[in-house]
Amino acid sequence: MYRKLCYVIFFLSCSAFIIILNTRNSFFINNNSSISLKELKKIIRVFTIVKENYVKEVDSDSIVNNAISGMLSRLDPHSSYLDAEDYNDIKAVIHGEFGGLGMEVSIEDNKGIRVVSTLKSTPAADAGIISGDYIVKINDILTRGISLSKVINMTRGEPKSSVTLTILRGDDHITLEVIRDTMKINSVNCKLTNENILYIGITQFQENTLSDMVRSLQNIVDNDTQLYGIILDLRNNPGGLLSSAIGISGAFLPKGSLVVSTVGRSIEHDRKYFSIPEEYSIDGSDDLKLLPTWFKNIKMVVLVNSVSASASEIVAGAMQDHSRAKILGNKTFGKGSVQTIIPLDESSAVKLTTSLYFTPSGRSIQATGIIPDYIISNAHSDNLVSAQILRESDLYNHIKNDNKTNYEDYKELFDDRYICSNTIDAKFELEGLNDFQLREAISIVLDENYCL
Repeated sequence: MYRKLCYVIFFLSCSAFIIILNTRNSFFINNNSSISLKELKKIIRVFTIVKENYVKEVDSDSIVNNAISGMLSRLDPHSSYLDAEDYNDIKAVIHGEFGGLGMEVSIEDNKGIRVVSTLKSTPAADAGIISGDYIVKINDILTRGISLSKVINMTRGEPKSSVTLTILRGDDHITLEVIRDTMKINSVNCKLTNENILYIGITQFQENTLSDMVRSLQNIVDNDTQLYGIILDLRNNPGGLLSSAIGISGAFLPKGSLVVSTVGRSIEHDRKYFSIPEEYSIDGSDDLKLLPTWFKNIKMVVLVNSVSASASEIVAGAMQDHSRAKILGNKTFGKGSVQTIIPLDESSAVKLTTSLYFTPSGRSIQATGIIPDYIISNAHSDNLVSAQILRESDLYNHIKNDNKTNYEDYKELFDDRYICSNTIDAKFELEGLNDFQLREAISIVLDENYCL
């Protein structure tokens, strides 16, 4: 049985409640934070010792980059140094485009990298790669023992550049040269269920997520559409951009509603964010004006699980605190910190935790997560994911939350809302019989006694 990691691992490594600074000079620096001469001498001495005495020759850039990386990585799980490759990766995720092959891959026990699926009209599909193939080599490098995120990075590159893949299909080894093309990560999936309920699945919060959602909805609904409710699916969504999360929240809340607050060490990081165009618009236009007026009042359920993190938790928390929707699923990841991307030069940046965020009612979900109104499991899939992707509270050096609620004690107080399915669910499938959480969400929307 293959481990259902797919892109989840890669996106979790990039997950953040992200604020991006456009210039290197816009970040607040206090003169009182200057490094002392004694500290500076120690750093220079260590640099010199390594440069002159390490068993192998090390270039200066590597020493400096490793020093910066060590300085940041020991702060908390989410602060880090972004070298050229990492910086490009995170920008690709944020903008939703990158040079790639167009296939979904996973790690299968004892066999390596398995192709789960290929997207139509992409380099992978055009080259003849099919579901069930195993990627044995990438540019003559064996994939056995390499992490999934590393494999994904190896397949990415500049559009029109080539990558050589050795595929195992049955007993045959096939070598293919595949030309990369620009891939657009589609973060929104909108459709109507058989019960005339609007399903909106969001896999991550990108720059264009709000506009993509609105455009998809315009093809499905209008003011005359008879709908019974909305299901917003944030399962396996590791987060993304602050502005995108505010815009999605604003689609369902009254204009001007408080979505999230942030508090940091300095007053520059203390802010309240409201559902107004100035906070979510990319080009000054307001996509939310294109949505039907009933969108903010119709019955609504939000689906979450243990991988729903950061910006996903912001949206779920805002819906819960404003009594706009019922939250259904499992306790979320519990990432309640804000990372700021601070460019150092054209090819590198610092990702630094600069503040904690709070839901509209003042809750911090740092290391605790959002507790759903209905705690319901897709038993097999949630246990599988939970076993392989740790929550925030499990991460080394995570920021502690002194005001956390004991999850088990809290759950016991609401035993009547705890439901568990014995259904074996290998993969989330809209309207599939195995998606117990979705079926329960549909039942709640259709319940005549539904109330917030």
